[in-house]
Amino acid sequence: MQAKAALFEMLREYGTRYVFGNPGTTELNFIEMFADYPDITYILGLHDAVPVGMAYGYALATGQPAFLNLHITPGLANGLANIFNAHRAKVPLVVTAGQIDRRMMLQEPTLWSDLARLASQFTKWAYEAKTGQDIPDMLARAVTIASTPPAGPVFLSLPMDCLDEEIAGTASRVELTRRLRPTGDVIDRIARQLAAASNPTLIVGAGAASPEARAALVTIAELTGARVFGERLPVRSVFPTDHPQYLGMIGFSHAQLQSELSGADVVVLAGVRRFAALLYMPVAKLAHGAVAIQVDDDPWEIGKNFPATLGVVGDPAVVFPEVAERLAGLLDAPTKQRAAERMARVRGDRERRVEAWLQDAPQPEAGQQMRPEYVYRILARFMTDRTTIVDEALLQARFIDRYLPLHTERSYLGVAAGALGLGLPASLGAQLAWPDRHVICVIGDGSLMYAGQALWTAARYHIPVTVLVLNNRAYQILKDGMRAYKRGAVAPERMVGMDLNDPAIDICGMARALGVPGQVVEDPTQLREALSDATGAPRLFDVLVQP
Repeated sequence: MQAKAALFEMLREYGTRYVFGNPGTTELNFIEMFADYPDITYILGLHDAVPVGMAYGYALATGQPAFLNLHITPGLANGLANIFNAHRAKVPLVVTAGQIDRRMMLQEPTLWSDLARLASQFTKWAYEAKTGQDIPDMLARAVTIASTPPAGPVFLSLPMDCLDEEIAGTASRVELTRRLRPTGDVIDRIARQLAAASNPTLIVGAGAASPEARAALVTIAELTGARVFGERLPVRSVFPTDHPQYLGMIGFSHAQLQSELSGADVVVLAGVRRFAALLYMPVAKLAHGAVAIQVDDDPWEIGKNFPATLGVVGDPAVVFPEVAERLAGLLDAPTKQRAAERMARVRGDRERRVEAWLQDAPQPEAGQQMRPEYVYRILARFMTDRTTIVDEALLQARFIDRYLPLHTERSYLGVAAGALGLGLPASLGAQLAWPDRHVICVIGDGSLMYAGQALWTAARYHIPVTVLVLNNRAYQILKDGMRAYKRGAVAPERMVGMDLNDPAIDICGMARALGVPGQVVEDPTQLREALSDATGAPRLFDVLVQP
């Protein structure tokens, strides 16, 4: 058996349905194998960022490692931004690339480089085959490493001659158990801290994005009357955003963050990984004597962005159901009464916030363009529990949870590291993983330009994603960042390279050229009509919004 046949036999054993890729000459002997394995579909992207983004969305949706194949040095380099996103989001990917024949490496021919070294900074493991017999063992190890908490991408370099070698056979698949559980006394300690708290606060993050953790966190919030915040710009939705104790994403500025945490005596961070800002901001501090309990399956995250008092390395899907169960048994009648009074205050705070949020999202006057907040208000009316939002409108992502009913971890997928070019291909991968859901990609006009080629892939494979482009004709997040950096108004001539209106980009024309119908949307009526017309095919709406 040739090594390349062994590789495909193992992909079949792992239940691989799709391989995402962009091929080149060093991948030819890999690509030809799809003719012998018709049950494994090759999904072509026109730029290497696209297959990486699709694999990201697919793996995030399925929870299993996605397999992709890139083209030697330029392909890996082109895909690194989205590999970086997967690394930060802890998304399991098995990234492969063809490599030139080992007998030529000393000559450093065209396209050759040390691929494993290039990939190493943003992968859990990077390795290049030395013989054909390495390849089955490499794949088995790669799947194990990518899947083991904390999950993440791995990289395999596959020299052409190694793939063609005759080898003994495949490698055995490793069955993993991945649930990390702390000892019972730790569970008791968390439950006792919450039961005794006078002002408990929960901050939920993507590390707790599971049905078990979500249900337990809702129970804990309701038992204690806790305030609940989401982490900044999350990768997944966790806590239901329309729950009466959910108060939105935690503050984006240091002042906001300190205000949200003032008075909290017990703060529980459930799978939270997003605190640090891009521009300098001091580390948040709790009041003297307050307790911060951080639960994550990755010890690297404990205390990294927040001064944790108790760090618990464990799977939130295991830890929080046990905490909720023990907490219920610790609450006597007076404690329950205090929790009920606290809950009433928190829910009143939520009502005031919702009123302010709605004032920030007014219906536009006749002839005015919509604000992005109002776009979300309209979108919310068309969402069901089978809708998934994939988000790369980074400016608007700061308030998306104020308007959209995100009930489960399948409701929302976001960008972890902020590298653009992920959202559109990730939406295609999520749609392939969840064919029974309606995936809507909400993306900025600037972000769309990083991987717009993914529209062609949507058309080619009939992937019925709806793309909503929030088009403000600028890199508006940079303009806001400049104002924050300068601490006030900034003259237009200092906003260099931040406008996308001269010439204006014909986004719908681009979409049509790539095989996806496009329509400009300028007012609420048009948007409602667009969202109500489900065609079962990919489509794009260029929604003109106020800068």
